[in-house]
Amino acid sequence: MKITRRTEQEINISELKAAIKEGRGLEVIRPHDEITLALDTGETITPVCGYVGKHSARFVFKDCLREMWQMNKDMTNKGGYFRSEARRHVLEDILPHLPAELREAITPRHLCEEIDGETYEYFDSLWLPSATDVFGNDPDGWWKEETDSFQLPIFKEERDRVKEVPGNGTYPYWLRSPRASHSAYFVFVNADGAVSGNGAYYSRGFAPGFDL
Repeated sequence: MKITRRTEQEINISELKAAIKEGRGLEVIRPHDEITLALDTGETITPVCGYVGKHSARFVFKDCLREMWQMNKDMTNKGGYFRSEARRHVLEDILPHLPAELREAITPRHLCEEIDGETYEYFDSLWLPSATDVFGNDPDGWWKEETDSFQLPIFKEERDRVKEVPGNGTYPYWLRSPRASHSAYFVFVNADGAVSGNGAYYSRGFAPGFDL
């Protein structure tokens, strides 16, 4: 028999950022480690470390925010994530409520998206995970190739993809990837951790991510 214990340690965001930037990220944080933060709305969030690179680290909220939201106000994925209501919501309604110290430490993520045959590149400080971030390769053609993404180690197991919406239990949550074969759908993670897709105007959970 063995007992696994979780240990806690105090570290501020600036110290964590410095360690990551200096290439010492794995000395202070590893995939599946959690940090707890309070939004200025009074809501508490728990970002989980999804990946630690040579000079960067990626985090995704462990569970969804209390407020659910749409990908678009209409039943369409035209304009992709780049022009979506979901992206506006993440950047304008969620990002400003993160602690100032965290917002200052975030490294905007390079996102690349093909929309109507044109490639758009942009940088966001807070973003919804892509289908590739969560599910990795897509042998069944659910979404277009996402060159800006790779599967995060924390999502290798289906059970690790399950998230809750406070007050609603385990709940489907949106990903930023348009459904490749349907002009009205975006991809989402079902309540059981499986891939699915549905109309963009449905309200589902939001569990954004950020890079340090």
